[in-house]
Amino acid sequence: MKRLLAAVASLVLLVAAVFGIRAAVFAVRRAHQLRPRDIPVLMYHNVLDEVGPTSWQVSAEEFARQMDQLAEAGYSTVLPHDIERATRGRGWFPRKPVVITFDDGYEGVKTFAEPILAKHGFQAICYVIVNRLGGEGPERREFDSGPLLSTNEVAEMAARGTVAIGIHSLTHVPIPHRLEKEILRGRQRLLDVTGVTTRDYCFPFGLYGYDFMDAALRRSGYATAMICEDRMFRYGTETNLLAIPRLSVYGGPHAISVAATNPEDGTVALANDGVKIPLRAVVRRKADGHAWSSSLEWVGEGMSPTYRFPPEAFAAPYRIEAWDKAGLFRYL
Repeated sequence: MKRLLAAVASLVLLVAAVFGIRAAVFAVRRAHQLRPRDIPVLMYHNVLDEVGPTSWQVSAEEFARQMDQLAEAGYSTVLPHDIERATRGRGWFPRKPVVITFDDGYEGVKTFAEPILAKHGFQAICYVIVNRLGGEGPERREFDSGPLLSTNEVAEMAARGTVAIGIHSLTHVPIPHRLEKEILRGRQRLLDVTGVTTRDYCFPFGLYGYDFMDAALRRSGYATAMICEDRMFRYGTETNLLAIPRLSVYGGPHAISVAATNPEDGTVALANDGVKIPLRAVVRRKADGHAWSSSLEWVGEGMSPTYRFPPEAFAAPYRIEAWDKAGLFRYL
């Protein structure tokens, strides 16, 4: 009997030690996950077969190039609900997470963006204007940047899993108290017309900051909400998941070029024959890839800003590049 008790006691101690180690490892990993970090959340609208006339319309060719660049840089996509789960200790981030979002619910997301995303094993979320969803063919409805998804297409995309569905209000109007009512009815309305459930919201016009709308989101069971502040999302323990900022991805016609380079005074000028977009100029040394980055400037028709660099940037053979605000996409 004494031997049996001793064996049981030893087993209990061993189990306690194992679980203690596992708990410690989990605590370390959890602390690592919750450390403050920047996560790019990208805001797209429509993706078209060809270059569209506005900055909210990205061509399929350019979108494919951008997804290639994200994949080559080692990014993996996460969805808003993954961020929410991580804050509750129920999920883990990849080494380099990125969130890809689409506003309004355009047909081009299904036709052009979804296959490109699937090629890389990426996921995205599309925020639809629920009461503007219609049928197909002559029953298809349109919005600012083109034809919208049908109710059936929304349900089919959600089932395939590459593109999740969120809510971008019922009618997309800039009236706070009306939006509050639409927030309260939105999830049930989406379920009624598409059979899709979601806990992810996106403020139309980025119209947030009203306590009564935040209260409506919480009361309606939303877990995340996107806004339109054009900046990086800072994730951490104090993160407000009902006001996640995003980085605008600008499309439309543009042709970036170097307008002038003057190594003597350390300046570079960029030109863009098209709609204006914000760009950083970069001088990269060819020998080892060392780079000097500039401030962010708008570049477009009639706008050819001058960027300044230290003299050493031009001391050895170099090349001039143009990058977006977050340093994710190269335009030149």
